[in-house]
Order: sequence, then structure tokens, then C-alpha cells
Amino acid sequence: MAVLTINMEFAHRQASMVLDLDPTLDRTVLGFLTHRVMYEPDVAHVMLRAVQDGDVAVDVGANVGYFTVLLATLAGPHGRVVSFEPGADNLARLERNIAVSGKENITVVTQPASDVAGPTRFYLNADASGGHALWDPGRFPGNAKSAAQVRAVDVVATTLDDEVARLGLPPPKLIKIDTEGAEHRVLKGATGLLRERRVRYIIAELHDFGLDQLGSSQQDLRGFMAQFGYATFGLYYDGSLPKLIPPDTVLEPRQIVNLLFSTVEDVGRLWQVERFDPLVARQAAQRTA
Repeated sequence: MAVLTINMEFAHRQASMVLDLDPTLDRTVLGFLTHRVMYEPDVAHVMLRAVQDGDVAVDVGANVGYFTVLLATLAGPHGRVVSFEPGADNLARLERNIAVSGKENITVVTQPASDVAGPTRFYLNADASGGHALWDPGRFPGNAKSAAQVRAVDVVATTLDDEVARLGLPPPKLIKIDTEGAEHRVLKGATGLLRERRVRYIIAELHDFGLDQLGSSQQDLRGFMAQFGYATFGLYYDGSLPKLIPPDTVLEPRQIVNLLFSTVEDVGRLWQVERFDPLVARQAAQRTA
């Protein structure tokens, strides 16, 4: 294990956080940091722009706490972060990272978030600690260890609406969801928060395979959010202006990506100025063609 200080800089804003990372288990995160790039920079850029001192934020599928600690740093001592992580292996490391970071504005929920509160089965991924899910990860192509031995535990799920109410918190400014395809279920359990778009920014992983395993789809997820007035935006690693995705346009990403659910007005509040050079975009397209 290695205790690292991670420094981030965005425009005139800086953030510094401390994490205890494992060179073996956290290879992906460390790979980004080694090249002086933020881990999942598409997600981090939104957080750096959106979350301010005193805000409430939620991290669903916290894993070992990278984004939980970042959100707690940005929300400051007057803010609050609610972190959901039901995987026992990840939970121990999440709590370790919270302790190492010295953040006291984090509440950890050890139950999975879903559409309804009650008993459910939670599957542990033997191939990747970030792949625990509400469906059997042994079905995912390439997960040989998970396919060879199914590991599951019976747990009691909760909902975002229930937990925010239980903690007596105002609507979060931002919710990040990374639940291997359970994003639609998690958001169904947050309808009280979604009404009147009380949450301005929702970052959700787009995991088409996982959505299908739980009886949903990209179209179902996006259509559900549209009912509450949320538009779909694609996020870029360089932090540039998110791309508005028309309702009838189906995304075909080369990899698992993150979506932003928000409104044109709220995205405009975060990206008030954007450099625009069509020639640069054309040159980039030619290089990747």
C-alpha cells in the first residue's frame, strides 16, 4: 500500500487529497496518476466545476473512495458526502481512505442503493473489485474467475430517497452512480429527488450489458430521466463542453462511458465560456479515422 497526495488543478481552483492505494489492486487509478492525468477525468472535471463548499453530494458505488474523498474535499467542512459501498472488500479500503484523508464530512452507507428498499442479492466480482453488481458478473465476457465460482451475499437494499431523508439532508447538488448497470434502478429509487429537477447534476455510467442484465436499456434509462426534464450529455476526458445527445440518437461507445443528466441551463452555468475551433475537431477526426 502507498499513501499518496493527489493534486488536481482546474482553472483557478485547486484540490488536494490523500489516498492509500494498492499497486496491484489500484493499477488503473495509478496508471492515470502516473501520467499526471486525473482518474476518470470526464467525471472529475464535472465535480471540480459543480461541487462547491457547503454542497451535498452522493457517491453510489464508491469502491475504495477516490471520488468520495474528492467530493468531500470539494464540498468542504460545511458540506456533506453520502457514500454507498456494499462490497465488504471495498468497504474496508473505503473506510481506510476516509481515515487517511482526514475527512469528517462523509457518511458511509453499507447497503446497495436500488429502486426499492428490501432484501436483494449482491454479487461479488472475482475478476475486478470494481465489478460487484446486482447481477452475476460471471456472465460478462472475459470474467473467467467470476464464471468459475459464483459469489453472492443476501443483503437489504435501500434507496436514495430513503437515505437522504433519513440523514435529514437537502437535495444533493450532484449524484455520481457507478453500479455496473443498476443505474436505472438506483434512479428509480430517487424519484422524490428527481422531481422538479432538485438534483442539478447526475453522472451515471452507461453499462449497456449490465443494464440488459437487469431488464433495462440505454433507451429506458435515458427515457426515464427525460420524464423528469433531464437531457442527456456525453462527457469528454479533456473536460470540454459536454455534448448534448438528442433523444432519438443511440450512443454506440467503444467502451463503457459516463453520461451527465442535467439541463442545458445548468450545464451552461458550469461552462460559461468554451473555445470553439472546427478545424481542430476536423484534424482530430482525420487522425482517428
